[in-house]
Amino acid sequence: MEGLPMIRLAPHTDHTAVRRAVALIILLWAVFARAAFAEMITADGVAAITGNVTIAREKAIDDALRRAVEQGVGTLISSDTMTNNFQVVHDKILAQTSGYVKSYQIVKEGQVGQEFRVTVMADVGRENLQRSLEALGLIHELKERPKVMVIIEEKVGGLFGTTAWENVGQAESTIMERLVAAGFSVVDPATVRANIPRDKALRLLEGDPKAAAAAGLQYGAQVVITGRSFSKNAGGRLLGTQMQSIQATLQARVVRADDGRVISSRSEQGAKAHIDEMQGGALAIKEASEKLSDTVISDILSSWKKEVYGRSQQITLIISGLVSYRHLSAVKTFLEKDLQGVKAVHQRNFTQGTAELQLDYAGKSGLIADELANKQFTGFRLEPTNVTPNRLDVRAIIER
Repeated sequence: MEGLPMIRLAPHTDHTAVRRAVALIILLWAVFARAAFAEMITADGVAAITGNVTIAREKAIDDALRRAVEQGVGTLISSDTMTNNFQVVHDKILAQTSGYVKSYQIVKEGQVGQEFRVTVMADVGRENLQRSLEALGLIHELKERPKVMVIIEEKVGGLFGTTAWENVGQAESTIMERLVAAGFSVVDPATVRANIPRDKALRLLEGDPKAAAAAGLQYGAQVVITGRSFSKNAGGRLLGTQMQSIQATLQARVVRADDGRVISSRSEQGAKAHIDEMQGGALAIKEASEKLSDTVISDILSSWKKEVYGRSQQITLIISGLVSYRHLSAVKTFLEKDLQGVKAVHQRNFTQGTAELQLDYAGKSGLIADELANKQFTGFRLEPTNVTPNRLDVRAIIER
């Protein structure tokens, strides 16, 4: 069996004893393996005895399993989200415990007065819960419903009929449709294009993460998708017909607006046969956009799930106005030792009174802002000036 040590038998070995030892090793290995991979949760259940004790016992078990699933949900989402979406979670998840409890054992049971009480240890499927919460759209709620901005440069051209390049906007509209259908809030790209300077737009379309981040923040978007798409004739008309083979390529990058971090970088291709190059090009771009949209949405949700369900995310903390490195040291000490939820503090740089810290934090950036704003340091205090889901800017104010 894979994972078990090899056992060599010496001459005159008691084979019966060896077989028993091997069986014991296999049993222990199976027990430890199950414990390592299981999501075991202990929960209590109770039901009133109104007549038949057996019926009360079954109801108590059901109550215990529901509470176990509720605990499982609680490990994935915050209490605030649970409260605000209680009816949805209750109707769709807590009312269907059988789909999430893989197995259970009754640890303790018995009648207490006119009640039957049980304690169970249940193996709750974390992956199934995650999929259900995602299907309910709660992943967007957990990430505070971030907006997405889509800016794609698009060109359609060919050898026949349409000799010039035309921008038809097929990629943007297709990606936005897929985003909206998946529950995302999308910023109107027409508004962005009407107001963004040309030089900034060019840097944004060329894949400059900083330019994309700046544009996203300007228009209230926490995620920015930028890229280029183009289609062209793949070699003239198809044999014996007026149809043309049109091929399209789409390249896109997904950037977090508050810290410029790249979430995803993808490219897709599409191909269509059509009598008109412009219409065929738009259809080929649509095909590539549909493929890319599905992949990009999966990448975004995967990134969010790691932050939300992993109970830890990276938050950038920028502190300006520091007059002494000792002040920075005091802030780091507070974050590392006194702020609950901070798993690690990484100092990126300290230059001319401004420091950049990277925090591994199990919570929202707004909670850090609240704690820092109310903390009285010796000789100074910190005033938050900008708070986004992944970045927090504060300014040190010297008190005299």
